[in-house]
Amino acid sequence: MIGLFFACSNHKHQTSNVKCQITYTSPVDYDIILAGNFGEPRPFHFHGGIDVKTENREGKLIYSIADGYVSRITINMYGFGNAIYVAHPDGNTSVYCHLKRFDDKYEALFQRTGKDTLSLVFPENKFPVKAGDLIAISGNTGHSTGPHLHLELHDTRTWAMRDPLDKLAPVISDTVAPQAHSFMAYPMQGEGVFNGGFSKQTFGFGAPDIKLQTSNFKLQRTFTAWGRVGFALWADDYSEKTYNHYGIRQTRLLVDGCEVFRSVVDSIPVSCQSEVNRWGDYDHWRRTHIWYMKSFRERGVRLPVLHTNFDQGVVCFDQERLYELTYILTDYYGNESRYTFHVRGERFPGIKARPRRQLLNEYLLWYQCLWPRYSFQHL
Repeated sequence: MIGLFFACSNHKHQTSNVKCQITYTSPVDYDIILAGNFGEPRPFHFHGGIDVKTENREGKLIYSIADGYVSRITINMYGFGNAIYVAHPDGNTSVYCHLKRFDDKYEALFQRTGKDTLSLVFPENKFPVKAGDLIAISGNTGHSTGPHLHLELHDTRTWAMRDPLDKLAPVISDTVAPQAHSFMAYPMQGEGVFNGGFSKQTFGFGAPDIKLQTSNFKLQRTFTAWGRVGFALWADDYSEKTYNHYGIRQTRLLVDGCEVFRSVVDSIPVSCQSEVNRWGDYDHWRRTHIWYMKSFRERGVRLPVLHTNFDQGVVCFDQERLYELTYILTDYYGNESRYTFHVRGERFPGIKARPRRQLLNEYLLWYQCLWPRYSFQHL
């Protein structure tokens, strides 16, 4: 097996040197229900943290999730609104946003001037905190559509966005698997055809809307294709305590049991934020407000959460036979759903199926060494 994994340009390895192991606790004193999770696709950016519900009201007590020190406090009419940053000795920084106010000792530092933006940065020995120390009161400031706590976790050194569930999963319950609604087929221009068409098409799975830990669904309809075709998926994750929907932590596409694409939304460099529009079908989102996330990598997309085979995840239908395609969706807690459909390879006039690339294609390997933007894996 050969694997080459690269992140965005000018971005070093995302894991900081861990100085010590620390314990993380809940930022609130009640059971957490999420309104949003990490990595949800948004126009021009990913959702950089988790949204903790505050019963649709302000005034909830907000606590530091781990030992550390208050490194920064900001006040802004936009964006995060009132926010407090806590640096932790394991190389992470937690950020608490949309606050109504800070704890008294921090609130006293500000003299309200009417300016849109204020910021204070503190040294390590100025405001040490312990896990569970009160640091703020929840609110609805900044770019917020309703009272809640937006909580982010960053690599302190690189500022890469990390999934807060990496630390807070034990205090959040989730026993519901993600669900797929439909897939989109993308015949490559001049190189592929799907169901007799040359443009992208959507097809619903027709799966029931049920909340289970594990589900398997097989689409009875059989499709036809020839040449190179990419796929995309519209899917959401859920939990048992709310009707909110979330982004998908892990998506895999298997063709005849072999993985051709995998996305694991666990850590995102800030320099890759805008690439959400190219991983997702932004043009379709503009018309429908529905995100189809592509299961192939377009040229120039550098997102390190995407992993493909040598064909960038594009499926080559070059044999007259039945192909089995399976999507496997998994959330952080291992709840899993599978969606399977079949495509029959049928020759089509004017479409010449490209031969499959070999593992040791010298030009491809040379190209990847020169342009470390992609992650390939031979499977």
